[in-house]
Amino acid sequence: MKYILLAATACLGLAACASTPESPAQQAEDAACTAQADAQYNQDTISDAGHTAQNGLMYGATPTHVFDAEHMGALHESDSQIQNCEETGNNNGQPVVNGVPVVAPHIIN
Repeated sequence: MKYILLAATACLGLAACASTPESPAQQAEDAACTAQADAQYNQDTISDAGHTAQNGLMYGATPTHVFDAEHMGALHESDSQIQNCEETGNNNGQPVVNGVPVVAPHIIN
């Protein structure tokens, strides 16, 4: 019994050290990434507003599995966009060197 309490105390002590609060700058970047992804998600799923739920029917009038798959795909795309934005900054994944976006390579005639 003593060992269980000792282990629980150690785990609680380590858990308190693991969570560090985010800085205001990181919170602002997270909010900007989420807002950008939410706007894209709303644009991708605007057609869902016309599909009303038809509960209680054995065979619904709309192919709900297709719409469910489209909805899940849009959610995955939104989550991926947030993750990429947080990893690379709010630059849509464009490479940045010393804080300056890299110019796309092109041939000069």
